[in-house]
Amino acid sequence: MTKNALIFADGKLGVGLGHISRCRALKSELESLGFVVELKDTQELEEEFKKLESQRALRQESKEKYCSFLWDLIVIDSYVLGVESYKSATQFAKVCLFFDDTLRLNYPEAILLNNARSADLSEYKAKYPKHQLFLGNSYRLLQTPFVEVLESPAIPLNLEIKKVLITLGGSDLLGLNAPLLVALRKAYPHLELHCIAKDSLEDLLDTPLRGLSKERGVSLHYGLSAREMVALIRQMDLCICACGQSLGEILVCGIPAIALEVAANQKTNLTSFASCILSIREAYLMTRDRICQKVLEHLESYASLTLRTTHQTRALEILRTPTKWKESIEAVFC
Repeated sequence: MTKNALIFADGKLGVGLGHISRCRALKSELESLGFVVELKDTQELEEEFKKLESQRALRQESKEKYCSFLWDLIVIDSYVLGVESYKSATQFAKVCLFFDDTLRLNYPEAILLNNARSADLSEYKAKYPKHQLFLGNSYRLLQTPFVEVLESPAIPLNLEIKKVLITLGGSDLLGLNAPLLVALRKAYPHLELHCIAKDSLEDLLDTPLRGLSKERGVSLHYGLSAREMVALIRQMDLCICACGQSLGEILVCGIPAIALEVAANQKTNLTSFASCILSIREAYLMTRDRICQKVLEHLESYASLTLRTTHQTRALEILRTPTKWKESIEAVFC
């Protein structure tokens, strides 16, 4: 029998693009297992649950064969919702799955997912002894174009770094896009720079940057599809990124990364890939000038093709291990 799933992900309420990306990937995983899936923004959650409550009341009134669960699976991926939203979800689904990167809340009984490779099983068992735990790299989530790239031979790396992509989340929490562009342009004027940013070139490259333009090697991108992201990343020699979902996507593409921990909830993901990246831990505690300095130092280190190739090899070894999605979901709904 076909099963249905409803996924809520931080989009408008979130601070980055990773929630939507990984939930689109989960949607594809579930659809491959026969689920019919809807993906909504967490901003719609309260209104959606009101509708579900009305539907349940109508079923009772019409004396239909009554089932309190209107969904087989409800998923929530959020950094902002309170525990009441998660409790409400359990009233409408046979099974709930909640993303958690930081042991953030006292969730009601459900499946908890942290797909960072270094997620600590003992910590989760201690805090959530009654929950089912999906932890580690075996539960990684990648949209189809990234999966296709992962299954392809590794991209050959260029001897010199000429093209650099900056992608620090949809909201650029620390306001680093412009300072990094300035620092890179001053230190390496020959570089072709690309940046994922929701701002226009004029807004982003204000005052000290007003003279920079596409003609001088700065290009902005936003709203790219997963396939367009793959194509862009694979043109690069190096990416400067945050330590969320985008870090894994970049490494899947075979491109070396300088990864910044721009928020405390990214620590586990950074640790997961520590052996195959150059990183800046706790960047959120540093000044912008210090972060730019560290990025330039790492860029100098990555002039070594040997180091970049070593990191590429290590990353792909990690990311090419088999996943457990199929057997785990089938076990839950057998």
